Order: sequence, then C-alpha cells, then structure tokens
Amino acid sequence: MEPGYHLVYFPPPTSLSSLLPDNTDPLHSPGPPFIRRMWAGGDITFHGGIKLSSGLNNRSLRCQEEITDVEIKGTEGEEKVFVTIRRVIDCESHKSVIIENRRLVFMRDRPTAAVRSTVLKDQRDPVRPLYKADYFCTLRPSAALLFRFSALTFNAHRIHLDPAYCRNVEGHPNLLVHGPLSLLLMLQFLQMHLTHGGEPRPGKSDVINHIDYRCLAPLYAEEELKVCIRKKDTYAWETWIEGPKGGLAVRGTVRTAPLPEE
Repeated sequence: MEPGYHLVYFPPPTSLSSLLPDNTDPLHSPGPPFIRRMWAGGDITFHGGIKLSSGLNNRSLRCQEEITDVEIKGTEGEEKVFVTIRRVIDCESHKSVIIENRRLVFMRDRPTAAVRSTVLKDQRDPVRPLYKADYFCTLRPSAALLFRFSALTFNAHRIHLDPAYCRNVEGHPNLLVHGPLSLLLMLQFLQMHLTHGGEPRPGKSDVINHIDYRCLAPLYAEEELKVCIRKKDTYAWETWIEGPKGGLAVRGTVRTAPLPEE
C-alpha cells in the first residue's frame, strides 16, 4: 500500500438520507450557520513506511477516529470553525501503523457574488512559492478523475461533482479538486522520485515517514496544476502544488527515512 492509499479505506458510515444539502456527511459539522465545508490540511505519520504497509495484505485493520480539537477563528460575522479529526489505523501485529490528523474548516454561507469576487481577487494576486522546484510534474485533472476519486473515497460533496452547483451556489468557476487528492499527488510524486530517481542516496531507496500540509487556495478541474518537490536536507523535503498562474495552492513539508532492511 503506497503512502496515501489509506484514504480510500474506512469511509464514514453515513446513509444517503442523512447527507447535508451539499451532500457532505454531518459527522464533523458544527451545524448552521457554518454550512460551507472545505479541507484545510493536516498531517500524517507512516510508521514503517512502504515496507510495513506492504506487509498489511490479508490482515485485518482497525481505524479509530475522534474529534480532538475545535477552534473558532476570525472576527464576529466572519468566523471560521476549524475541526481536527484524528484517525489511528492499527493492524493485527502493529499498533498505530498510520496516524492522521485531518483539519476541516466550516464557514458561514456567503452570497455567491461575494465568493466569486474573492476567488477572482486571489487568482489575480496569488501567493508565490519562495523557491524554485528541484523536480516537478504537471497534470490537468479532469472531471472524470474527480468523479473516480469521489467514488473511491465515498465523498459525495457537490463541489467535486456538480459544475452548476459550484458556479451558482458556491461561487467557483468549476469543479474543485479534492484536498485529499492534492495530498495524494504530492505523496506519490515524491515517493516515485525517492524510489526511482536516486534520491537521496544513489542505490538506496527511502520512504516517506511524515507529512504536514496546508491547503491555501482552490484548484479547479480542467486547469493545469504543477506538483513540485525541493530537497532541504538528507531526510527533509518541501512539496507544494501551484495553480495555472503559478500561485501556491497546497504546501507541505515531508520527513523521509531509510527503507527498513529485510
């Protein structure tokens, strides 16, 4: 199991009748008036890296989930509610194989025109990366890709599936790329480079041990994005995703470790 592939397991046990109007599950929602949900970021620790994960085949897994923090930020009338969900995945012979903290942000409903104005302003004046990438790849995520990822992760959120809803209700120009999909793209590109690119030590392969990341700006279907990595030192990397105009959309830091010996 590659780093990040655990995201498709242990979907929320939510019936169709209990979904909220935007088709999100109500499990972590603070309730009205905070009805707009986005993925804000998080961190993941992989104990044992790929080697341990590959040994999980045909073994039973257990996921324990709890809300560990709720924080309200912003001035009155503009508050945002940040909810942190901790997931710990165990298997028969290993405790805490994966420890993940997911951070969701819930916002008040806003007029569509106001959201659209904010989106356009951010696109005109995006936050730029501080460094140039050592390695990068480009991708144009299609609506079909977003549909498949939604299906795999049991995510019916309409911002990933319904273009008219995105434009007319949420104020976005097109379907939004999932926060977890952005995370997976960063993990996969770096792990592929570590495995096949000869980094950081020729002849030896390292694995991802930990990632901490934040979602800074939306990415949209049918727009080119750029997945970037930059080496900081032997076992530390910076990774980020740029939007079509070069602005920072997602930013993360990664720690790696040597692949355990047989």
